[in-house]
Amino acid sequence: MLKPKRKITRDEIKKDSFVESVFQLRTFIKENRQLLTRIGGGIGLLAFVMIFLSQSFQNNQKEAQYLLTKSTLFLDNGDSQNAKIQLQELVDEYGSTEAGRAGGFYLGQIYFSNNDYESSLPLFQVYSKKGKNTFLVISANEAISNIYLYKNDMKNAIKYQLKAVNHSNTNKLKAYNNLKLIELYLKDSDYDKSNKIIKDLRSNHSDDVDIMQKVDYVIGLMMKK
Repeated sequence: MLKPKRKITRDEIKKDSFVESVFQLRTFIKENRQLLTRIGGGIGLLAFVMIFLSQSFQNNQKEAQYLLTKSTLFLDNGDSQNAKIQLQELVDEYGSTEAGRAGGFYLGQIYFSNNDYESSLPLFQVYSKKGKNTFLVISANEAISNIYLYKNDMKNAIKYQLKAVNHSNTNKLKAYNNLKLIELYLKDSDYDKSNKIIKDLRSNHSDDVDIMQKVDYVIGLMMKK
């Protein structure tokens, strides 16, 4: 169970890099109001604020990356509880950054491994939609597909497995994801689409023994229908 967040004092708030920058910005504006007015009024202030926001964004990126690194070290050491705490903080505080979204993906994996599909689903969906790491995007879509399959929602199971196929960045990975897609189509009794993918796999991967064996396996499943 995640430990509750304690109340944060004003002094502690100032120690946060982003919030500290806000205090610094307010102080600077107060101390240099006349100067800013002389160098262009609103234009000068706007330029300064843009620089400030850019710096704050960079600070957020660094802090988010630090939390992500810290949480993955806990995961590598098998300490899922502390990893979960760090990842939740990462998602809560920096969810709009790529590191924050990746943290959400890893947090989703923890929930998924504990069969808490309701908690993992929205985290995977965020990374599926906004994530930048191709491997994690594919993994998120596969996980979402499996969750919907568990829920017996074949439409969405197929939808997200198809996303995994479309994001696959190698021919072999695309073939494996297509094999999973065939099984979903078979469960949904869509034999036309299953046959089309099988035909494509046979045409494009005839020299790959492993893929051909798996194609034969799904053909066997089709014959039993």
